[in-house]
Amino acid sequence: MIKLQADNRIISQGAKYSFLTNNYSSGVSSLSLLNASDTSFATDAFLLLENWGSEQAEIVKISTVDSTTGLITLTTTTKRPHSESSRVTVIPYNQVRFYYTTTTTFGVGTPLTGYVALQEGDWFTVYDDNTYSTGYGWFTFYNSVTTIASQPSNNIPYAGFGSNTTEDILNDFYSLLGNKELRLVTREDSLAWMSEGYSKVRNKLNLANSEFTVSSLQSLSITANTNEYALPTDFSDLVSLSYGLSTSDPLGGGDLDKGPIEYIPLRLAPEYTGTTVRYYIRGSYIGIVPTPTEATTYHYYYKKKGSRLSSNTDEITLPDSGEYIVKDWMLYRAFLKFQNANVAAIYLKSFNDGLNDMIISSVKRDANLDSFSIASEANV
Repeated sequence: MIKLQADNRIISQGAKYSFLTNNYSSGVSSLSLLNASDTSFATDAFLLLENWGSEQAEIVKISTVDSTTGLITLTTTTKRPHSESSRVTVIPYNQVRFYYTTTTTFGVGTPLTGYVALQEGDWFTVYDDNTYSTGYGWFTFYNSVTTIASQPSNNIPYAGFGSNTTEDILNDFYSLLGNKELRLVTREDSLAWMSEGYSKVRNKLNLANSEFTVSSLQSLSITANTNEYALPTDFSDLVSLSYGLSTSDPLGGGDLDKGPIEYIPLRLAPEYTGTTVRYYIRGSYIGIVPTPTEATTYHYYYKKKGSRLSSNTDEITLPDSGEYIVKDWMLYRAFLKFQNANVAAIYLKSFNDGLNDMIISSVKRDANLDSFSIASEANV
C-alpha cells in the first residue's frame, strides 16, 4: 500500500487572514472578525478556522459579509467551538484529488479519487493507494464553487524519496520540531533555509575541493566576428577553456594542438593586440580575443552555483551523505525565528563542526564518487 499525502499548508501560504473577536461555541452560523474589509473575505469564499493540524480546525464557507461591522454569516453552522483571537484564513481550495501516472510526466493522469474534502485536522490530506505499487502519484487542489483546480503537484515516487531529496530532509527536519514550533514554520521558510545551508556548504567545499561542483564538459560554439557568448544560468566560475576537440585555428593560422586557452583580465581585453587566443569573463558572458575570424568549437568546464531547492525531488549532492549538516543549518535558522538564541547556537556549532569535518576530509578527491582523502603532499 502506498500512502499519498497532499500538504494542506501549501494553500494557506501568503493567504489573507484575520482573527475572531469573540468566543464561540459549536453550531453557530455567524462569526465576528477583527477586520473583514479585505476583498478576499467575500461570498462563497472558503475559510480555515484555526490552523492546519489543530483539533479545532475546520473549513467553512461564507454566505454574506458586512465589511463595516466585520460580521460574516456562514452557509452551514460550525462543528467545533472557537476561542477569541483564533486565526481565520481565506483559502482558495476546499478539496483535493489524487492521480496516478507511470512516468514523471503528469499529462492528464489516472484519477485515483474524486474531489475529496481536505482533512483540516492534519497538515496532510492522505490517500492510501492499494492498486498500484510502482509509478508516481500526484494531487491537485480544487475549489468546489469556482470549479478551478490548482496546477498538479510535484510527482510522488512510489519507490520513495532518497535520503538526499528535499522531501526526505523536510520530513526529518519537521520531526525535530514540536507542534507549537511547527505552526511558526512554513514550507517556504524550510526550503529557503535548506537552499541557504546547501549554498554555504558548497561554497566552503569549493575552497578545499574545486572539482566537486564542476559541470560536465560543455561546448562553446564560436562564430566569426563575434566576441562574446552567454554562459549557463548556473555559472559561478570558469575552471578551464580549451581548444578541446577543435583542430581549426579561429584566427586562420592553421591547425592547433589541443590545449588550454589562457585568461586575460577584462580591463586588458580591449587593448589586446596579440595573436594567441585569450578569454575574459564579463558578468554572465565569456569573451574571446582577438575577434574570431571563423567558426569553431571550444570546450570548457565551470563551477555551478547552488540552485534554489523547490521540488520535493530536488537532490542535495554532498560527499559522504553530507546532507545531514544542512538540517543543522535549518534548525539554527528555525530557532532564531523562535527567538531561542541558546538552542540556535547549539545547532550553528553542529553545522560548522560537520562542515569543517567535511572540508578536512575533502582536501583531495580520489577516484570514488563521494570518498575523499588527504593529499599525499599534505603529509609531512
